[in-house]
Amino acid sequence: MKTPLLISVLVLAAALPAQKPATPSTMPVRELTAFKDGHAYVLRDTILQKTAAGTVVLNELPTPVLGTFWPFVSGGDARLVSARSGRDEVTADRPAVNVLELARANVGKFLTLELKDGADVSGKLQAMPQREGRGDILLLEGSAGVRAVATNRIRGISVAGECKLEVAHKYLKPRIVLDIDGGGDGARVGVVYVQKGFRWIPSYRIDIGDDGKAKLQLQATLVNDLVDLDGATVNLVVGVPKFAFADMVDPIALQQRTSQVAHAAREQQGFSNFLGNSLATQVAGYAVPQREQPAAAEVPDVGGGEAAEDLFVFPVTDVQLKKGERLIVPVASFELPYEDAYRLDVPMAPPMAYQRGLNDQRVLELARQLAAPKVVHLLRFDNNGPGPLTTAPALVFSKGRILAQGHMKYTPRGAKAEFEINTAIDICVESDEHEAGREERIKMNDAHYAKIDLAGTIELHNAKSEAVEVEVIRRLLGHVDEVSNDGEMAQLDLVRAWANAPRPQWWGWWSWPSWWYHHNGFGECRWTVKLEPNERVELSAKWHYYWR
Repeated sequence: MKTPLLISVLVLAAALPAQKPATPSTMPVRELTAFKDGHAYVLRDTILQKTAAGTVVLNELPTPVLGTFWPFVSGGDARLVSARSGRDEVTADRPAVNVLELARANVGKFLTLELKDGADVSGKLQAMPQREGRGDILLLEGSAGVRAVATNRIRGISVAGECKLEVAHKYLKPRIVLDIDGGGDGARVGVVYVQKGFRWIPSYRIDIGDDGKAKLQLQATLVNDLVDLDGATVNLVVGVPKFAFADMVDPIALQQRTSQVAHAAREQQGFSNFLGNSLATQVAGYAVPQREQPAAAEVPDVGGGEAAEDLFVFPVTDVQLKKGERLIVPVASFELPYEDAYRLDVPMAPPMAYQRGLNDQRVLELARQLAAPKVVHLLRFDNNGPGPLTTAPALVFSKGRILAQGHMKYTPRGAKAEFEINTAIDICVESDEHEAGREERIKMNDAHYAKIDLAGTIELHNAKSEAVEVEVIRRLLGHVDEVSNDGEMAQLDLVRAWANAPRPQWWGWWSWPSWWYHHNGFGECRWTVKLEPNERVELSAKWHYYWR
């Protein structure tokens, strides 16, 4: 990635130099870095003409995130003095869309007004007086003098001679003015800022082969609701940026929302001095290119990705994309080794005594949640590709036929990625859990508890025509006592219990008492079993918990 030459010091002059003629500038976007959350880092610059030294005007006013707007000059002996935003009153013609606007467009001409009571009034339209944008009368000059006609009495209008169809409209146009000293050959002027309104959405196509290789294609959908791009370079970032003040607009934007900054400073003492401290930061960005705007290409060019600390970037050059348009571009294509994997997660069941206290509706809901679990077919990739795999939807194909759509999860380079395809319907599962024994009135910490012994089985049947290896995980409440078939058992804390599995819906149906966490825990049983075609296997476990 390139690194911008940002001006390190902004000179705040108490008395600005005399203003020189302003030179409007479109200041096109040269480079835009797009994040998946909708923020974009925008670099806009243009050549500083020798005749422009003094003042440069940017007629478009961005809406940057607080603290991210940085004007700059580079090259030659140019020096940035200041940047200020404001609004200028401008006049532009627009089509007249009603009777009154048509009359205003033809002030000074002879008119005939058709009134709502059926009468007609003719004369030369002298004026349509207004105050604060409102006016209720027309002044017509006739043989008897000047007559005022209320606008709410007019139904139609006729214009003698040529009728002007456009009316002058005054409005306030925002702008940013950059005051500059010096110039010289190679001098450029521009701004960089972070603003929301441009995002990219990744998606994958995965073609798996019989040789243990999978071809992955990454494409990007660019969503532009920010600014016109004409031959710009767009950097697509894989990673999560942090913008501490993403919900605050910089005051340079002249928007009402900027008042939130001052309001927050008054209302919140913890926030009131956050801008008053001296902060030293180092900013990484992009170099200002010392060249003219490149010729636009018919198809954007995507370069090889490169790493930037915790982020990974794919540059796409020569992007032509108007504000409001969408664009799909291929980003990368590479092969990764993969293997088929099968996994069975047996859901955790609540205590038996708790189940007996549920109403009929909750019983049915619990039965649905604990219904016979299914073995899931996974693809397991070794990510030795050019960069990380990003979170995105993915379509999986085999020999040109679609298998499924799934959810690719972020996987750094060098790690293993797991991608769920679908349910392995040819591997049948039956599971059971029952109370195996009970010991009453066990005293612990001056209270009596019952020790509940439980046992459970999982039966697998491979109805496929080839052998499979299945990873089986059973999580349970309490303490694991034993597992069969050389399985592994472990006790988990509250954090690890939900680290790799979603918390069951029934967990929130009951306020768990403190004694439960004190005397019980979360157990986990794991097996890896290889099943030949038509082979069956039964996996069993025993565990217990304390109940009061």
